[in-house]
Amino acid sequence: MKVDGTIDKYKARLVIQGFRQKEGIDFFDTYAPVARISTIRLLLALAAIQNLVIHQMDVKTAFLNGDLDEEIYMKQPEGFVMPGNEHKVCKLKKSLYGLKQAPKQWHQKFADVVLSNGFALNQADKCVYSKFDTSGKGAMICLYVDDMLIFGTDLEEVDKTKKFLSSSFDMKDMGEAEVILGIRIRKGNNKISISQSHYIEKILKKFNFENCSPVSTPIDPSLKLLPNKGSPVSQLEYSRAIGCLMYVMISTRPDIAYVVGRLSRYTSNPSSHHWQAVSRVFKYIKGTMNYGLIYSGYPSVLEGYSDASWINNLEDHSSTSGWVFLLGGGAISWASKKQTCITNSTMESEFVALSAAGKEAEWLRNLISEIPLWPKPISTISIRCDSAATLAKAYSQVYNEKSKHLGIRRSMIRELIMTGVISVQFVRTQMNLADHLTKGLARDLVHTAAVGMGLKST
Repeated sequence: MKVDGTIDKYKARLVIQGFRQKEGIDFFDTYAPVARISTIRLLLALAAIQNLVIHQMDVKTAFLNGDLDEEIYMKQPEGFVMPGNEHKVCKLKKSLYGLKQAPKQWHQKFADVVLSNGFALNQADKCVYSKFDTSGKGAMICLYVDDMLIFGTDLEEVDKTKKFLSSSFDMKDMGEAEVILGIRIRKGNNKISISQSHYIEKILKKFNFENCSPVSTPIDPSLKLLPNKGSPVSQLEYSRAIGCLMYVMISTRPDIAYVVGRLSRYTSNPSSHHWQAVSRVFKYIKGTMNYGLIYSGYPSVLEGYSDASWINNLEDHSSTSGWVFLLGGGAISWASKKQTCITNSTMESEFVALSAAGKEAEWLRNLISEIPLWPKPISTISIRCDSAATLAKAYSQVYNEKSKHLGIRRSMIRELIMTGVISVQFVRTQMNLADHLTKGLARDLVHTAAVGMGLKST
């Protein structure tokens, strides 16, 4: 299928009955990594900073390349039975679609081939490979199952990488990157933008919101969401709607992270009240359909924001954490999550959010430390929060009765600060971009937060 929903070409696959496999006999390990979407955004932001060439390739019948470690037999496929040998079976030499270990074996095969050609594996994301010479010229590969982005310092380096990959696998050269995982990529005027207007238009039509009246905020700030005590209302349709909105939020729209995360808690038993809130989200993205994340290349430093909303979940008195990291003028990583522990004060909930942001900052630092193009030494990642008490506690070495139970989180934050991974700075609530990830805000604040995170009309 093409991005617009039309048919590109027809395919036929021989799919093995993997559900008949027995663990410990026919397969052992099935895990196969894929690139994190935040990794892709970080590399796109880096491409805007370094003015990299971005091309895309697709591996044809990727899973057929995997080498099997187990001894597996299958019946001869219907329509392809060898006359006179009907009683015989086939012994597999390569993996087939449907095998439980097929994704793992494909990724292992790709990694072996790429690493043998001189590429280096990024330990923070095992789907990122880089190869650069002493002059700084080279390329990076970011793999997501069988789709890949190639980032090169110039077209020559990209073509060299393409030639090598085509000599090892049956590849489809898609030229300059335009669409990856349903995300449209546009490059021009020293900027890179990513958007999903085509996908949003599709889901608006799917759920009958194509002719709705737009609204200016994704959630009413005064809305109190509570569990449904009665019978579920269109539970399957609600789950589908949340799934579609979740994909938009995870990929390119941090401005709906809070409301989608909040509404996703009620997928097992939605009420008409929850449906009204979902309808408002659709009306909001209808009016902001053309919004996309824009990476302008400035600033070229990684910075973050952290915030928490204390006891905003009335059903269980839990709080909500929110954090966002920006690079090159746009958000590359964000989250809005319900805290798993009950906190006794605003300071505690802010500290829980800060520790979550600290973990992400450490991972981002590990990721960029193995990217040769990133300037060394790596500067400290600044995380801004709007709680003076949390800021003081992060730098204080004094333990007291009020915060002694925060020992593990506090020790982690202290270590990240002392090792130069992060620094914590104060920011006014009105300037905290993570505030929008913890609660519903008024129209002007929603717009300010969206622009601050790099969301603009593309």
